[in-house]
Amino acid sequence: MARLKIFLIFIAALIPFVGVRAQTILTPYVEMSGSVPAGGSQTFTFSAQSGAVVSLIAQAESPDLDPILSLSDQAGRPLYSNDDYAYPDSPDALLEAVTLPRTETYTVTVTGFAGSAGDYALTLLPGYGNPLTIEDFSGSDWDSPDDAQATRSNNILSMSVEGVRATGTAQNTDVAAPANFMAQVDVIEVTNPSGWTAGITARRQGNSYYLYEISAQGLWRFSRYADGTATVLRDWTGHPSILAGEPTFTLGLMANGVGFDFFYNTAYVGSANDATLTEGGTVGLSIGTTSSLTSTTTAQFDNLVITTPVEVNGARLIPNEIPLAEGTGLVMALKRQNLIAPDGVMSLTLPESSVQFARPGINRLMLGRGTNYTNFALGGTVNMQGGTPSGDVGCGIVFRFTDETHYTLAYIDQRGGYGISERDGEDFLPGLYGTREGLGQGQHHLLIIADDNTLYFYVDRQYVGTIDDPPREGQVGIAVVNFEALNTSCSYSNLWLWEWD
Repeated sequence: MARLKIFLIFIAALIPFVGVRAQTILTPYVEMSGSVPAGGSQTFTFSAQSGAVVSLIAQAESPDLDPILSLSDQAGRPLYSNDDYAYPDSPDALLEAVTLPRTETYTVTVTGFAGSAGDYALTLLPGYGNPLTIEDFSGSDWDSPDDAQATRSNNILSMSVEGVRATGTAQNTDVAAPANFMAQVDVIEVTNPSGWTAGITARRQGNSYYLYEISAQGLWRFSRYADGTATVLRDWTGHPSILAGEPTFTLGLMANGVGFDFFYNTAYVGSANDATLTEGGTVGLSIGTTSSLTSTTTAQFDNLVITTPVEVNGARLIPNEIPLAEGTGLVMALKRQNLIAPDGVMSLTLPESSVQFARPGINRLMLGRGTNYTNFALGGTVNMQGGTPSGDVGCGIVFRFTDETHYTLAYIDQRGGYGISERDGEDFLPGLYGTREGLGQGQHHLLIIADDNTLYFYVDRQYVGTIDDPPREGQVGIAVVNFEALNTSCSYSNLWLWEWD
């Protein structure tokens, strides 16, 4: 028995060196050090609420390491992965502004490409992947342009305001955020027996700013202040995640163009659109009183984190994967990743449709009753049946259709190919073409995004390419693509179209 015990201890001592690593809990906005063994991996976990938006970045600190980041849910299902988001300039991996589908514990796995090994730094951030500031209120100056009192002590910002339905704000004028950003702050304690509000201000220039606030009654509100005059954009609204009377919580605000998303304890609670204040500005904090009698609200704040979108060579980052979601859920995620405009509308939803063809050529079924679209995202699932294993047949999405010989086609085929091509008269112009393992008969997810001069194509939720294409009005539809005379059927489900100006 003694020999068996010694043997087990010896085996346990070897485990760290053969690539099996204990899971480590990630702390938001705190850089974690790690090391990947050759051919092995290292895992971390973190808990998040439904609808939370986070970014993860793994930065290589050893010259030979090329890190790969993977994110999976509690059941072990893969959600996102990335390798070399800025190749060839950097080997670092980034998952930016990913929307988490459920309240649960998630696992982050770091591996080395082609078995590479070495040290790295891993950071979990709220919102976007570029930390503009992580404010601990230890060194910066905060001022209040109104009647609030704001003081710093022990890395905490304390605020107080007195009056009847009074609102007081504080800001660090040395840090200005661009128009697109995420701000998150911990409210350590807010008190007022007569009722209180606490919030985040955004895009402040002078006396003009936006304000997202929570009340003691467990409600949220979004307002615009223009030269000091308030306009309520979303009046007090409840949400199951917001706890009435709870004095300690986390607030988050995500601004993307004219769109705003709001968070409480990292859970998504609502959205609003407004196009009045479009420029960047300072980000601040707010408290208020709510009673009809003079009262005082006090609050303490900690850990104000502001993140901004990562750019590659001055351009927005194109994610190499989209989430496992449909319709409005996928639209929400795409907006947060800056792939589509936040102020659009869902113009088309179609649960089921199909098209069949037996002759060579393209057989189309136009959708939307003749409606023309210019900028849009069109997605859905297609089930490709028919032909033969070696037959040249496929299924696709037709868009920018003006007549029988002028339209654009995005497609997949039975041999594993995908492509985008514009028909101009009797010719199909060179566009995008590639092959992907796993394509063929059966179900596949397609997404085409037409944004001004650019087309983006995702197949089975993987980014496969981009082409330049001037914006044109046109109809949309579904199609069978036959390169030879074979009976082919393409059945589509959960088709949707989101359009914007």
